[in-house]
Amino acid sequence: MKTLSAAKINLTLKILGQRRDGFHELATWMLPIGLYDAVEIERASHSSFFSNLPELKGDPSNLVIRAAQVFNQAASIDTPYTIRLEKKIPVGSGLGGGSSNAAATLRLLNELHDCPFEGRQLEELAAKLGSDVAFFVSGRSACCTGRGERISPRVFADGLWVSLFKPGFAVSTAGAYSAYARLAAELKRGQETETQWGTLRNDLEPAVLPKYPFLRVLKDWLKKQPESLFALMSGSGSAVFAIVRSRSDGETLQGRFRGLFGEQTWSAVCELNIKT
Repeated sequence: MKTLSAAKINLTLKILGQRRDGFHELATWMLPIGLYDAVEIERASHSSFFSNLPELKGDPSNLVIRAAQVFNQAASIDTPYTIRLEKKIPVGSGLGGGSSNAAATLRLLNELHDCPFEGRQLEELAAKLGSDVAFFVSGRSACCTGRGERISPRVFADGLWVSLFKPGFAVSTAGAYSAYARLAAELKRGQETETQWGTLRNDLEPAVLPKYPFLRVLKDWLKKQPESLFALMSGSGSAVFAIVRSRSDGETLQGRFRGLFGEQTWSAVCELNIKT
């Protein structure tokens, strides 16, 4: 069985404080976007994992492998699988690729075993794997609170597009939160922008942008472009995005960027708020 595994952007990311369990209390609005990995799983005589990215290993450091282990444990089974993962979502970008892959694994295994778990039960399993994983179980525009596991659907307009830009370096999520923890209290708040969707910000920007100055340059440049409705770093970075009205606007923005900054930065133009 095979499924696509969508990326996301964080339209806003507010960090509300430290929790007793060591995680941060979040309030984030996430939207699925039309950029996909592909996950394929079948029963096998022994477990194996294959990917187009050789650095991804078939061990518990990989969220896909951990998702299969969590599912088997919850279902009280010991089935081995062959798992194939085709990656197109950049690693270390803040676009949620690993979390999306884990959620896709849970959905596929649920289908493979005749759906022993309902949607809410899958979200509970997903929450054991990471803060964003539960969002990807249903993959709809939603506000997520707690560690990200409490999900409330939120309407967002159809028909818009997003231009994505990721430099040739990754940002570690753990590293971004560690840098955030070291900030003075008065700096622990991203720059707010008033938009047609409300007041939006990313509280990890003050921790990440000073360490990676090109991300600030990129965001500031995107904000000034006539096609951009809104620009922000997604999640912990290193991807920065601009919301645009159409694919054509996105491609125009992408072309202008390449003309000024060259081809070293990965970029893509994707439909925003896709239905997964």
